[in-house]
Amino acid sequence: MTTPLKLPSFISERLLAADHGDFAAPVLLDLSAAFDTVNHDILLQRLQVSFGIDGVALKWFRSYVLGRTQYVRRGVSSSSVVHLLCGVPQGSVLGPILFTLYTADLVALIARFGLSPHLYADDTQVLGTCSPADVDVVMNVNECLSAVADWMDFNLL
Repeated sequence: MTTPLKLPSFISERLLAADHGDFAAPVLLDLSAAFDTVNHDILLQRLQVSFGIDGVALKWFRSYVLGRTQYVRRGVSSSSVVHLLCGVPQGSVLGPILFTLYTADLVALIARFGLSPHLYADDTQVLGTCSPADVDVVMNVNECLSAVADWMDFNLL
């Protein structure tokens, strides 16, 4: 006996809307170099205020993101060392988690518009559905995207 395929909720929601004859308005947002734009001060404040991380744990996160440098090496040649003023380490397990915590407020913001959010690392999906008689979903999605753009701007993304 095979187990039926379980679709992610954001996909099954679209299929259910279509099955009921409703409109589905998916919007896909992809930030350019998102991990590189995370503001350290905002991240550390969010970890403390929103997630209750304090004391030694907060000091550890602070030491993890602050004071990082990078350079490029090709063969025997190297670029100058650059001090990183923002961003979370990529290629680490913690980088996507920190970015997710940084953007966690987006879930509540999108939900306030009656839309369904789905966030995975730096990809954000917003889904609105409505019956054919209720075409206000487009205006609602536009208002939501405007609020998301303002949030992104305020949070330096």
